[in-house]
Amino acid sequence: MRLSVIIPTLNEARELGETVRLVRSHSDDPAIEIIVADSGSTDDTSKIAREAGLCVAADASLSSRAKACNAGAGLATGDTLLFLHADSHVPPRFDAMIREALRDPQVVGGAFEFKLDGPEWRLRFVEIINRIRYRFRARYYGDQGIFVRRATFEAVGGYPDIPIMEDSRFCQKVMAFGLMPLLPAPMLTSPRRFYNGGILRTLALDFVIGTLDLLRLRPAWLSERYRRENQERGTDEGPR
Repeated sequence: MRLSVIIPTLNEARELGETVRLVRSHSDDPAIEIIVADSGSTDDTSKIAREAGLCVAADASLSSRAKACNAGAGLATGDTLLFLHADSHVPPRFDAMIREALRDPQVVGGAFEFKLDGPEWRLRFVEIINRIRYRFRARYYGDQGIFVRRATFEAVGGYPDIPIMEDSRFCQKVMAFGLMPLLPAPMLTSPRRFYNGGILRTLALDFVIGTLDLLRLRPAWLSERYRRENQERGTDEGPR
């Protein structure tokens, strides 16, 4: 298995360096391929990526996370793809875990457990709610580190070009081709989105988004509100 790690970014200069360092130090392969697909950052995200020796696709036309993920996949040389948020930290030997999962020919992809990096008890509540959600309905979010065989990624046509909940819809398409197990090791993600927006308020918004997605509804105003709230929080983070 040759793994390519694809990191979609938008103004992630503060987070990217540590995320890349951990990908390299926690991998069995010191030359692991890391690709940054940047959606027109106005900070030093692309500069940091290039100085780190990464392959970079930087274009303002990558106006959504789905487009960025697909662009990054187009540059990847690996037969397995891992899509990683810039503020998510991989567990030790993450690539060995992926390799072991893919030994089963019925497995076409998967994701890691969700965990937030912070001591606040309300973050533990968010984790519990999310862990119940993706066990009840196995569609993972990008902050869990979704991995997929390249052949399957190409067979489903990549990420659907929608402005919100693209990860959930992508998992639905992939699962039509085989199994997507949940790996027990946690993908540790920054809680900045919850701190900046209010932990319970952000959780409630996520619940609304997830419920509408379950009902096959994706109103444009909700996507715009989600993006606007992220910008107001100072994260400049696109919809997940």
